[in-house]
Amino acid sequence: MSSTESTVRKKPVSAVLEVLDGSGSLSRIEKKALVRAVFEIRPLKFLLDLGKGSARYRAFLNRCLPGWVKCRGVYSSFAEARSNAPKKIRLGYDHDEIARGYQNQRFLLSDYPTACWLREVLRNGSRVFDLGGSVGISFYLLEDFFEFPSKLEWTVCEVPAVAHAGEQIAIEKSERRLRFTSRFDEADGSDCLLASGSLQYIDASLAELLSALHRPPRHLIVNRIPLHPDRECITLQNIRWAVSPYRIFQRDRFIADLEMLGYVLVDAWRVPDHSCWIPLYPEHSVSEYSGLYLRRSEP
Repeated sequence: MSSTESTVRKKPVSAVLEVLDGSGSLSRIEKKALVRAVFEIRPLKFLLDLGKGSARYRAFLNRCLPGWVKCRGVYSSFAEARSNAPKKIRLGYDHDEIARGYQNQRFLLSDYPTACWLREVLRNGSRVFDLGGSVGISFYLLEDFFEFPSKLEWTVCEVPAVAHAGEQIAIEKSERRLRFTSRFDEADGSDCLLASGSLQYIDASLAELLSALHRPPRHLIVNRIPLHPDRECITLQNIRWAVSPYRIFQRDRFIADLEMLGYVLVDAWRVPDHSCWIPLYPEHSVSEYSGLYLRRSEP
């Protein structure tokens, strides 16, 4: 048991009430630990699990969760998740008001494997397709880690509102090596596809997207992806300004689908600074994310 969990378990019943009504001085970490501790009480967990076969009961449980919970519910598809999203909250990332929300990101420990492999890839190529790269976060972060090729072509594929914001930021920075698109087919002929923390928000799988290309990228660098050893599902994630369907991948199937396209897994790394806890569904939760580097043999 962590020190935080130990602390919140010693707090009086009033702490539980603080979590439910959003008042009090508990930190987000303490609130999360307290709720997890309560849900792990065996008699309560048994009662909660009894009705999970009913969609209405599952929807009721989700409505009972406090608003600060990051992920809620388990669904079989993006469509089902969207239909269960709160009606008065924005859905997805394609909104002008939130497009710049992630531009001030810092370099994390899990970014080092990405930087190392991308540096190797760019020794013999210069075309990067950054899938779900926000306003160019990885481009700006990695530029400080190693020297980019002189003829670098870095394309970020994003929803229209985010792509537009990225273009404006690039203009403000006088950055001409960075361009934006909302069309995945522009990945055709790229040397490397980079996807850092983005694939879980996309309805189609990476293998499905790549199979539609005439010349798929030879290199795939995937970072911060929730890979579960046994299960896959869709949940709803609170992204501060909106909610979005969010996919948990089954690890072996994700890799096998790419191997069917000729890719070989070269490296894999742990991403302990990211996790996905789905209240009431511990069997679908992921304690730490993963990173992968795959390479396809030349035809």
